[in-house]
Amino acid sequence: YRCDSPSHVRGQRVQDARLSLSECHRAAVVSAACCALFLLLLLTGVLCHRFHGLWYMKMMWAWLQAKRKPRKAPRRDICYDAFVSYSERDSYWVENLMVQELEHFNPPFKLCLHKRDFIPGKWIIDNIIDSIEKSHKTIFVLSENFVKSEWCKYELDFSHFRLFDENNDAAILILLEPIDKKAIPQRFCKLRKIMNTKTYLEWPVDETQQEGFWLNLRAAIRS
Repeated sequence: YRCDSPSHVRGQRVQDARLSLSECHRAAVVSAACCALFLLLLLTGVLCHRFHGLWYMKMMWAWLQAKRKPRKAPRRDICYDAFVSYSERDSYWVENLMVQELEHFNPPFKLCLHKRDFIPGKWIIDNIIDSIEKSHKTIFVLSENFVKSEWCKYELDFSHFRLFDENNDAAILILLEPIDKKAIPQRFCKLRKIMNTKTYLEWPVDETQQEGFWLNLRAAIRS
């Protein structure tokens, strides 16, 4: 008997032909390769879900899009005086104190709050970026709750490329309570850097000093 295939042994006697392991067990090799590829894709999917890979890919896309836009939006495109980034656990302070002091002031300030002003059904990332770009300033209400919140991290990341350039002073930091900078998680590395290079407003516990805090905040938003 003589071999008909593969081509490099065609015509040789069967007992003289020498084939590699992959040629002898091609079906098994293909099956093993498919299984390995499936496991790799599964592992990639799990890691993307665990570490929010899709969010960061979307952020990178938004960053690339923003790079093509003018550094500052035309004044006519500004809809809010400030976008407020805060933890849901600090919503009482934001909604019952900050909103009252700023939106009921004369003349009133117009704030953008995710709970109230985000467009339903629109991807959260697009809501964040659109709100930041349509706001004159962005206020970060910093607290222990803020650094524990994944949503706040996303907002900090998504706003970074628009707010924290050397010549852009659109960010206002409010320290709602003392935060040990060493205790800030590594994933908030941008926040560590910002707190070391940028001055921030501290919320005073003493009620007699709170009026001065609101005066300084209004002045910062107007600047």
